[in-house]
Amino acid sequence: MPDYTNNVYSQLAKPRTTIHVARQGFDGDIIGYRESIIDDPNLTAINSTSFSRSFGSTKNFVRGSAAQFPFAPGGLEAEVIEEEDEGHVEVNVDADLFDLSGAGNIAPGLDRGLSFGDEEEQQEKEMEALSKKSTVFSIENMMDPLNNTFDFLDVKVKPVDGHVEEPVPTTKVEEALDVAGPQEVDELFPTSLPPQKELVTKKLTTASEALKRREWAHEINVNEPFENFHDLVPEMAMQFPFELDTFQKQAVYHLEMGDSVFIAAHTSAGKTVVADYAIALATKHMTKAIYTSPIKALSNQKFRDFKHTFGDDVGILTGDVQIKPEASCLVMTTEILRSMLYRGADLIRDVEFVIFDEVHYVNDLERGVVWEEVIIMLPAHVNIILLSATVPNTREFAGWVGRTKKKDIYVISTLKRPVPLEHYLYANRDIYKIVAANENKISTIGYKKAQDAMTKRKEQIEKSSGNSNTRGGRGGRGGAVSRGGGKPIGRSYHAAMQTDRNLFVHLIGMLKTKSLLPVVIFTFSKKRCEEYASGLSKTDLCSNLEKSEIHVFIERSLVRLRGSDKHLPQILRMRELMSRGIAVHHGGLLPIMKEIVEILFARGLIKVLFATETFAMGVNMPARCVVFSSIRKHDGRNFRDLLPGEYTQMSGRAGRRGLDSTGVVIIATGGDEPPEASTLSTMILGKPTKLESQFRLTYNMILNLLRVEALKVEEMIKRSFSENSTQKLLPDTKRLVDENEQKKSALRQLDCAICEPDIERFYD
Repeated sequence: MPDYTNNVYSQLAKPRTTIHVARQGFDGDIIGYRESIIDDPNLTAINSTSFSRSFGSTKNFVRGSAAQFPFAPGGLEAEVIEEEDEGHVEVNVDADLFDLSGAGNIAPGLDRGLSFGDEEEQQEKEMEALSKKSTVFSIENMMDPLNNTFDFLDVKVKPVDGHVEEPVPTTKVEEALDVAGPQEVDELFPTSLPPQKELVTKKLTTASEALKRREWAHEINVNEPFENFHDLVPEMAMQFPFELDTFQKQAVYHLEMGDSVFIAAHTSAGKTVVADYAIALATKHMTKAIYTSPIKALSNQKFRDFKHTFGDDVGILTGDVQIKPEASCLVMTTEILRSMLYRGADLIRDVEFVIFDEVHYVNDLERGVVWEEVIIMLPAHVNIILLSATVPNTREFAGWVGRTKKKDIYVISTLKRPVPLEHYLYANRDIYKIVAANENKISTIGYKKAQDAMTKRKEQIEKSSGNSNTRGGRGGRGGAVSRGGGKPIGRSYHAAMQTDRNLFVHLIGMLKTKSLLPVVIFTFSKKRCEEYASGLSKTDLCSNLEKSEIHVFIERSLVRLRGSDKHLPQILRMRELMSRGIAVHHGGLLPIMKEIVEILFARGLIKVLFATETFAMGVNMPARCVVFSSIRKHDGRNFRDLLPGEYTQMSGRAGRRGLDSTGVVIIATGGDEPPEASTLSTMILGKPTKLESQFRLTYNMILNLLRVEALKVEEMIKRSFSENSTQKLLPDTKRLVDENEQKKSALRQLDCAICEPDIERFYD
């Protein structure tokens, strides 16, 4: 018997219409509904970049899939469509509108069609039509009588607009009117409509050029107070327990207006307030905000901070961890967001804000390209918030972002640090001021005092040791003439380390006496961090109450570990150090120990922290004092002095807003002589490094772009920051090309079979 159960269940057709909500005002009040037709119900995640495509699989909602197309990048659609239209061959449909001789067998825009009559008659008509259209002169035409020769001399000139009309001699028209009938008279007049498309295209081109020429970056003046802020923003999405600075008010106002902003502020100036407000605004709008950071340490710290501020409505995405992806705020590294964009994750539909923290990381040789990729690939509906330290070319970078995304970017910068810094040199167990607060020069007096103190210390060491560092010369023991010209043998590694340990013992004792704790000591080596901390075995900076609080917190934090894991060597060593108010922070720590160190330091229970450079990358944990154990680092290629931007980033951890009037920065490099004054001046007072493109083609990028046809590799290169200056001059270049094309088209054009070969040979 036939199975009729298959007829009971039928696959539902996809809907052809959808309902859109009409809203009004800042609050988004619903004022009505409207029904609109869906463009194409067959659009899916594997064949379209449109937002009107159907959703993909549920399991790929967050991370996307390699089979899915990315969403169309913002700012790309208009230019690509315009370029495609320019490359498309125009078909003049109106050319044969009134010519009914070929109706039914000649398609519009074609010279000929199907032949249904006599083949010989059709061929004669085609030859006659070709002879009328041909503009090549033959010998026979040149030997025609004089009246025809007059027509030969009447050379057609191609007008600028490209429209050519056949000149009709007046004598011929008068003769035809006397003899011909009405139908033959109509054939003498032009049969095509006047060209209308040229005018429209010209207007569109002008508007497109104006769009490319306009300025996308707008600098906001923060010198003037924002007095009517509360009138413009009566109900803030988030209340703060303090009065906002002018730059923070400007940022909040533009976020409320749906604009994109670029905040270039000094370290500890309060950039986090802007990120917090964007997240609160996304929560209010029932959308999502994505916070991206350059390193995992900053992601983990921001995840804790945002959870403390916004509760459980915060998630985090890393390479192997996925916590609450449905939350309004998602914290991730920039590489994770790039992967989501290339893989067409449907979660991007709900994103309203993307916050790029530490944008100056775009200068990184290895990973700077990721920031450019993500900015180019972001869809049009996403507002961009860029947070950066002070850099010289903020307007240039913001202009590139605006030109790429076709969005206005408002640049808001701070004028000075909220807590000024004082810079000192450490010499002979004392500190000497070399740069005072709010000054822009090296103090020669302070530098000379530090130099004299180091020289005095060196003489004391030599005097106390006598000639013990030299070996007697040949023929005598301990004589005046020593082997090798009497030069002292250099200190061994262990002797140098012992000197450095003693240096920090005395330095920390001096800082404790001057009430300059807590302190962050930056060391550019994980091994040195551990060695310096181990050298403070007899230093105890915590009271009994603080020791108890540290012990209780560590016990609670380690509950999640198994019994054997609680006794790992690193955990035991760190527990002993933290019980005395000392800790280390570097990439070699276990994640749980790194988190414990950050929390205890934020609570003020860690007094001395030996840290690598990653601690300064946006980790919002200011200290009373910052110490540099060295001003040289290895950048992966060679050793070099610290750049002004790197020094500013790390020294910016000094000075707690609301607690300290000034921040103290101490350079304690040890040695017998201080660093050169020119080196210190460049490092402390020099301008930060400009934001420069590190864009390069990678295999991952090329494969992702070739997988879909939404964006070509050439388009990605053209929109990179490295091509910013070229794209900025593109409207002027295009205008010059168009002017020269018009001049060329206005010239008299002769198609002559006799002259043309000679002319070509002349120019070749």
